[in-house]
Amino acid sequence: MSAYSGRDIILFILAFFFPPAAVGIKTGCSVDLLINICLCVLGAIPGIIHGFYIVHKYNETQEDIETGGLQYERVPAEDPSRVTYGATNPTN
Repeated sequence: MSAYSGRDIILFILAFFFPPAAVGIKTGCSVDLLINICLCVLGAIPGIIHGFYIVHKYNETQEDIETGGLQYERVPAEDPSRVTYGATNPTN
């Protein structure tokens, strides 16, 4: 499985040539789009960097904690009667 979908790769290429379009496609009409437009007015490089950041931040293939993409599993502790969640080194 690749780290980015085909759509994200196309958005990275678009973010290099016209960052506000890539940010607009990824986030819609939001504050991120306004920030990117302002950064592009200040200079091309800050707008491109911000465009890459937004495409990476809203990556579709990464787990999303808020939508239930991350699940906790039971991890056995040293004491069999005590079970901790999500940690392999229990703290005392």
